[in-house]
Amino acid sequence: MVNQSQDAIPPPPPLRVDLLGEFRVFRNGTNLRLRGRKARALLAYLACSPNRTLSRERAADILWSDRGTDQARASLRQTIAEIRGELPSSDALIVGRDTIAFAPGHARSDVDEIMDACANRDSAALARNLERAGDLFLADLSGLSPAFDEWLLSERVRQHDRLVAAAVQAVEPMMGTAQQTDVQTILRGLDRLDPWNEAVARLGFEADFSAGDVAALHRRYRRLAEALQREFGTTPSAETRALFDRLTASEHNRTPPAAPVTVKTTAAAAVTPPTILVSPIEAVPASPEATEIALIVTDDIRTALAQHPELRVLSLESPSLERVAHFCENAISTYMLSGRIRQLGDEIRVNLLIGNARTSVVIWSHQFQLDRQNLTAAVDQVVARAVGAAYPAIDQDLAATLPQEESADAVHRYISARRLIGQGNSVDNVRKGVAMLEQLVADDARHLNARLLLARMYNTDFWQRLAGHDVAAFRTRALALTQEAVTIEPASARLQLRLGWCNLRARNWQQAENFFRKALSAITFDADALNECAFGLCHLGLLDEAEPLMQRAFALNPFAPADYHADYAILLMLRGDTIAAEEHFEVCGERGLQYLAARLANMARGDFADRRARIAKDFVAGLRTAWEPGREPNQTDVREWIRASLPFKQEAQAQMLEDGLLNAVGSSFPA
Repeated sequence: MVNQSQDAIPPPPPLRVDLLGEFRVFRNGTNLRLRGRKARALLAYLACSPNRTLSRERAADILWSDRGTDQARASLRQTIAEIRGELPSSDALIVGRDTIAFAPGHARSDVDEIMDACANRDSAALARNLERAGDLFLADLSGLSPAFDEWLLSERVRQHDRLVAAAVQAVEPMMGTAQQTDVQTILRGLDRLDPWNEAVARLGFEADFSAGDVAALHRRYRRLAEALQREFGTTPSAETRALFDRLTASEHNRTPPAAPVTVKTTAAAAVTPPTILVSPIEAVPASPEATEIALIVTDDIRTALAQHPELRVLSLESPSLERVAHFCENAISTYMLSGRIRQLGDEIRVNLLIGNARTSVVIWSHQFQLDRQNLTAAVDQVVARAVGAAYPAIDQDLAATLPQEESADAVHRYISARRLIGQGNSVDNVRKGVAMLEQLVADDARHLNARLLLARMYNTDFWQRLAGHDVAAFRTRALALTQEAVTIEPASARLQLRLGWCNLRARNWQQAENFFRKALSAITFDADALNECAFGLCHLGLLDEAEPLMQRAFALNPFAPADYHADYAILLMLRGDTIAAEEHFEVCGERGLQYLAARLANMARGDFADRRARIAKDFVAGLRTAWEPGREPNQTDVREWIRASLPFKQEAQAQMLEDGLLNAVGSSFPA
């Protein structure tokens, strides 16, 4: 007896029909790309019809209302044939003598998904579907026929109204429990569907207030007021104004009043870290699209910069000079990020710049041209480039403008130590910078940034310059600094990064990888941290994962330092791209012993006779200087040293490095 259940053919997956934005039909994630607009319009109308069933007479009348009956019916037959030819199978569409219908359960629309998410109070699903949805119902199907255009105009209003109403009703009880990111995504989606809806705006007020983002609350109210005045010549309702007044009054009640500008800093006032004021990006002209992009860019830049551990970010909306002066009074330096979005026909340009507020010198600027076909990705790139550039640009400016004199202030001392270490133009300067960091930790055991920078220094070849090849004490110190930092800020991404390197040095491969991945999950725009994580993954042999991270670090940091090139050169060497690796070694100018050793190992696989002898001489002299007094290092010492300096997990890579180095310098050391 045949088991029919085994022989049964599984039903094909349902069609996915997108009604918000451009009309599209998907099966198994593949866009079926119906060429004819009338074919798309017929399926769209069918998807919106009761029970998803439509009479042939009604279809002909609405899509070919400007033609005679016989011609309209003939055109309908051709359109149905086109649809059947494009669909991989005819199971989803049932065509009868008098009717056309979607088979029950064989078609789902984005509107269905949104309404289901509302009914189920599923904030994540609602956010996901609204983020994916376009902002205009059947945006590409206007102008097909007078009857269809009339239906489309009224259907857009009906669909937008029912979606927004359902979403507002669903979100209100979830405000205290849903993820803030989901709530903000939902609100942005609803704003796109109905930018004048005051119920949506009031939900946004509550969400902004709950998140402590008063600047966003003010921005949202101003945007609503301007939109209502521009479109309808009216103002927000009494209910909306009362809520705004109540929430902003609460903000003033819980925030100390700003000190007058005339108040002077006392001698005991603590200096605060570099402060950056992110001004609202201006849309010129203020079209709805450009204004929405400007708001998203401003919000996303503020949010991302606020996560940087060494910056203080202000998001004052329409700030007065008095408020700016008050909040920045004690900052070691103050910067302003501003910009404009210009819409020139079909082209959208974004100009951003960062300037030193005290010197008026522009320290970074960039112009972007947005790809309207992939606007979300284009906006993400603008945010990434601006945020990625901000701290390196500020760091470089501080190095040039910070007074050289001694200071008792912790912020000044930390930045001075960073400058000494970053310049790295002499061992004495690096030593002085490290000593300053040690004193900061001694003065304040909870100085996280000083601890983590010290741990980084003690896990690089810096310790060889100070203590020769015997680095056990420095590794122990690096681990102690990092473990103690866990009690200060356990969730810090930079702390996870340091723990990764401590475990890598100890050859705890899996623990190292786990910590690197934890760091990566929280690092998005920090180019230095991304590069460090990527270099750690190189040691673990995960080259395919490391390369795009290194490329991103280069893209984010407009002032990419030499070690980016040196680290990338090692990745290329491990991949066997000898020539490209040497090009990066040559351009970086790094003189650290581990980089010289890797460069020599790479040269062993190519024809670099013109420079190999010079690099070998520099390496031998440097290693002998760093070696412990009283004994000449031998070839075994060199082998052990390079394995400790660059602890590659994969034996083949470690052996390649060791053999290549000994091939270049082995004759300079006794066997």
